[in-house]
Amino acid sequence: MAIALLHSLRPITSRVPSALSRITSPQHQLLHPCTSQTSSCPQTYLGTPPSSRNMTATASTAQHTAPGWDLSANPFPKARRDESVVDTYKSEAKGEVKVTDPYRWLETPPNQSKETKEWVEAQAEFAAKYIRGYPHWDEIKSRLEGTFAYPRFSCPSLKYDGRFYYSYNSGLDPQSRIFRATKEDIEGVTKEGADPKATPGEVFFNENRLSKDGSVALASASFSKSGKLVCYGISKAGSDWNVLYFRTTDKPFDPPAPEQGQEVPEAAMGGTDRLPDVLTHVKFSGGTWTHDDKGVFYLRWPAPSSGSADLGTETDVNTDARLYYHVLGTKQEQDVLICDVDPDVKTGMWSPMITNDGKFLVISQSKNTDPVSRKYVAPLEGVDFGSQEGVAKLKWICLSDKFEDELDYLANDDHTFYFTTNRKAPRYRILKLTIDPSKGKEIEKQQLYKLPLEPTLEFKEHIEEDAEGGTLGTATVLANDKLLLVYSRNVKDELWQYDLQSGQKVGRLLPNFVGSIGQISGKREDTLSFVQTSGFTSPGIISRLEWSEDSKAKEEPKISTYRETVVPGISADDFISEQKWFESVDGTRVPMFITYHKSTKLDGTAPAWLYSYGGFEIPLNPFFSPSLMTWTKLFGGVLVVVNARGGGEWGATWHEAGRRFNKHHTFEDVLSGAKYLHENKIAAKGKIVLNGGSNGGLTVMASTNMAKEEHGIGASVAEVGVLDLLRFHLFSIGRAWVGDFGCSEEPKDLDYQLTISPLHNVDPSRASSSTNPYPPIFLLTADHDDRVSPAHTFKLAAELQHQLSSKDVGGGAESNARNPVLARVELDAGHGAGKSTQKRIEEATDKYAAVARALDLKIVG
Repeated sequence: MAIALLHSLRPITSRVPSALSRITSPQHQLLHPCTSQTSSCPQTYLGTPPSSRNMTATASTAQHTAPGWDLSANPFPKARRDESVVDTYKSEAKGEVKVTDPYRWLETPPNQSKETKEWVEAQAEFAAKYIRGYPHWDEIKSRLEGTFAYPRFSCPSLKYDGRFYYSYNSGLDPQSRIFRATKEDIEGVTKEGADPKATPGEVFFNENRLSKDGSVALASASFSKSGKLVCYGISKAGSDWNVLYFRTTDKPFDPPAPEQGQEVPEAAMGGTDRLPDVLTHVKFSGGTWTHDDKGVFYLRWPAPSSGSADLGTETDVNTDARLYYHVLGTKQEQDVLICDVDPDVKTGMWSPMITNDGKFLVISQSKNTDPVSRKYVAPLEGVDFGSQEGVAKLKWICLSDKFEDELDYLANDDHTFYFTTNRKAPRYRILKLTIDPSKGKEIEKQQLYKLPLEPTLEFKEHIEEDAEGGTLGTATVLANDKLLLVYSRNVKDELWQYDLQSGQKVGRLLPNFVGSIGQISGKREDTLSFVQTSGFTSPGIISRLEWSEDSKAKEEPKISTYRETVVPGISADDFISEQKWFESVDGTRVPMFITYHKSTKLDGTAPAWLYSYGGFEIPLNPFFSPSLMTWTKLFGGVLVVVNARGGGEWGATWHEAGRRFNKHHTFEDVLSGAKYLHENKIAAKGKIVLNGGSNGGLTVMASTNMAKEEHGIGASVAEVGVLDLLRFHLFSIGRAWVGDFGCSEEPKDLDYQLTISPLHNVDPSRASSSTNPYPPIFLLTADHDDRVSPAHTFKLAAELQHQLSSKDVGGGAESNARNPVLARVELDAGHGAGKSTQKRIEEATDKYAAVARALDLKIVG
């Protein structure tokens, strides 16, 4: 639970989970694109064409002058530069440092500032001229639409109403639909002669009816123990803000499509037949039911200063979150406070979990996105959550009182608990603990954070850290005591079965599979489970695992294929995917994956799309991207994924090597990988495209600033990037990232940040360089991104444009701005979650067209 919450706070633009995975997530808290260690694949961000009303953009400059680029004829739109804005910071090295912030005014969102709005609109028009100047824009979009037009299913997940729920998208639907089916329906899928595209059962929730344009999406869904109720979160325009609603499961939501011009306001709340309960100001939380179906726990934040209008555009720092319990059928004002704000950790969050037997409440307190938390547990017997007096009777036991490691609840048998943990195990292991409820203590004023550690705890190692270097990812208990563990070994997932009671290894399941495990569905009492696997050339296989009702401890499941996804025009047999290793600057061996069409010659002439992330202990395991696979075919290119330090490929050790004062290792790994590509004739020097989103956007632009001629960078595409390291903590949830980036309020951190922050390291001397100018730079953001403020992109675009074209830095505008820097602002969209299929396709078209024109890439396939 705690790990899922931490992932939901991180600045990552990963593959958006399907509506199904949002329902089957253990905590139903899929509030951002990355919700588990196995779903951290990058989503190819796709958006609207330059001429669309929903697209705005910005610009700036690279290597040999890009075709069609003439800044003297079409100068950058003007941006007011106010050098009177100066911040004074404390520096360990210099005592005091003054830093000018001339574009501070761009931190005010476009919907609150006429000046910002006009600047963004001017940049949009400027960028559109270049992007739409590429003659094959329509062809790229058509090819992407063809590739995306394939049916996508998620794993069926059995709920307590006796039906299996799964998500389905026919291919080009804006959002997915949730279906539900009986076991008989599900089994019919694999019968001889069955239609592989068939959708067994009935529609339960049609996300496409929440809005006409696909901008309203289902963010979370949590079913009650009885299966009769569901609490679901709705997000508008991709914002992290959610509103929680409730409905009975006997009333599916699938209204008729509105007629042309007709508005259905109730649809955005899930229809008129929902229950009256409404929970607002919810973020990074779904609803966690008590097993009596009476209500849910949820995390509530103070209302933003701008009120409830256009949520997601505000930049308020998120603090003072409180954990509440809502009794179904009551008003939100009557909700009962469970955990109050810790004054020493005002940006911290509370994360609840009800144990599998319904007997205990387990709560984690996190302070930021570091994989550490405090942990508390309390028996639920005799507790009435309907009043503060009833909650005061909870008797709590503190399992961990320091932010030093993570204990993530796995299962329990009465008083015996199992946890996955990084305690003295950077690649994670499983501990066992027997608690004594009589040791529990009541707390005052819901100040759980004051509870001291219970001194009698005796944790015992149950399953040790993998001796062969594997990193433990997800852990799932099925069929009573069948423990399924996903280990990543050299950045490839393996599925192993253990016996929960003894901790003994039973055997490896799906041994021939190579790639990533994206989803395992099922509860502890279920004997039937489904596992979804994928890879760079495999869009996905859902395997069925079934144990007998009276299975022995070491019995392995009967395994069969339930569904295999087929993508038109993309056949695994036509592609090659392999892992390479290279040395980084300090001699560390770093892996990368390369994937390309068999017709592509590795003779040093192919372009390469190099994707990286390198942060927050999130691994980049093999993933399938219909967009990037289309790019490799279209341009005869090579998809490259560099597993840079800072990620979680080898747990805490790999993370530590690329965070805080080691962050430069991340960028060195990316640049060393690029150099390896052209030196080994995998890709052409000068045609290597750096790409990443969020933390990966930081990686791209910091690497671009550091790049030399020897690295051969041809273009840089940074999406929703963290680009101002001195001020990121002053926007929304940014302060939660100080564990990876440091904080400019700390003198030592400030000194280091000034050496890597993209906004503060633009090199004007490269404007007129004939050997190492800036490459074409494409910056992407969205107006409702309340994870990483669009101000990061606005300010860097303005700074690049000024520094690379101003006559003050030598050479004049004609010689200084050799290459474009285009930035794109998607309207009615956020950090990635909930973005419609159409917007994704259009955004990808813009990206690929801009890069193709700038690098003079030819369509070859």
